[in-house]
Amino acid sequence: LLLLGAVSHVFASIDSTGCPEVFLSRCRCGKSQYPKSPQLPDAPMKFLVNCTNSGFTDASMLKLLPEQTEVLIFTGNKIGELPINVFGNTVDYDDLTDLDFSNNAITFIPGKAFHRVYNVRTLILNHNDIEISERERPRMFYNFESLESLHLTNAFTEAVNSSYYLLSLDDIFYQSDLRLLIKLHLEQNEIYTIGKNASIFCQLPALQQLYLGDNRLFDLDFRLDCMPDINYIDLQRNGINELSVEAMNRIDEFSKKSQLTVELQKNPFMCDCYSQRFIRWLKNTNVTLRDADEYRCADGIPRSTIGKSLLTIEENKLKCPLEVGTHSRSGREGVTTEHVEGYSASTIGTLSFLLAFVSAVLLAVGFWHRNRISKTVTPYWDHVTRKVGYSGLANEELAKVVAV
Repeated sequence: LLLLGAVSHVFASIDSTGCPEVFLSRCRCGKSQYPKSPQLPDAPMKFLVNCTNSGFTDASMLKLLPEQTEVLIFTGNKIGELPINVFGNTVDYDDLTDLDFSNNAITFIPGKAFHRVYNVRTLILNHNDIEISERERPRMFYNFESLESLHLTNAFTEAVNSSYYLLSLDDIFYQSDLRLLIKLHLEQNEIYTIGKNASIFCQLPALQQLYLGDNRLFDLDFRLDCMPDINYIDLQRNGINELSVEAMNRIDEFSKKSQLTVELQKNPFMCDCYSQRFIRWLKNTNVTLRDADEYRCADGIPRSTIGKSLLTIEENKLKCPLEVGTHSRSGREGVTTEHVEGYSASTIGTLSFLLAFVSAVLLAVGFWHRNRISKTVTPYWDHVTRKVGYSGLANEELAKVVAV
């Protein structure tokens, strides 16, 4: 069977597109410059198979992918669940280095989907609807032994809470042994906290660039010490009001050993008394904060700070918000806040004392004149209760007359 499969590859009929006929003339196969970009005019020529917006509803034709393929772009289709052995099990694709399966409405990737992809260095699965299931999930990237760049932007179904698939990713990273992975993209995945998975990226010891932009994170709450080569963390456009003391300490401690760039643009930074330490840290840390002069107050007390660069704020002049009940002003999910120009602590203390004093005086006067108050109030009370009793009787339902 293996021999027959290899023979079928060799003698597969090629049409005018340069691809095997099984591709239905919907793709283009042949040498092309890749990546094709004005910024890379000297990009090398590679054997590229391009099936963009080809209308495929399955990936069965990929079992006859030309053996010399170096780059496969299979995007904009509607695949659903990927089959087992996407590329068959007869040909070793030794030249295949780049796979782009983005925007294919992929819902599930079985553990045995990818075989003979030992030399793939870039895997792109952006903009799919992948549900990480209990079915073989730890083996999803098992055979990508040379993988250096993994793109999972908006890759997962929104029907599953992000905390669940982060737990699953932790298992996947552990089982897949992605020890060569340098770049990981996890943008636009509705991640609001790393939570109990603080060690999730420790399974990627060679990781250098981590992209977590356009999520809903409130802090940098994962470990850095286990990623000795990390040099760039993207946290743009999240829900960060300010970094926690733990996060700032974690970053500073790591930066003593390695250079680190953190990107925090377009977060809803809060500028009030609780932000003083964070703002001082921004001004003094040795970590490279890319475009830090563009970090601006989304809200603050006094209100005049709104829209100003955090680096120009005089943190000692920031005021405290008046918290409502037990609500925090952190802006975290599920927490409501109210920012007002509050009274000073001394004013609130004085008002509280006066209220307690007046209440005590009224109670004392009432107790001293209790007999006089009783004689005055009792007649009115009796009159009211009699009236209520009469009204109640008048409204009672009359007995029904029964004809005999």
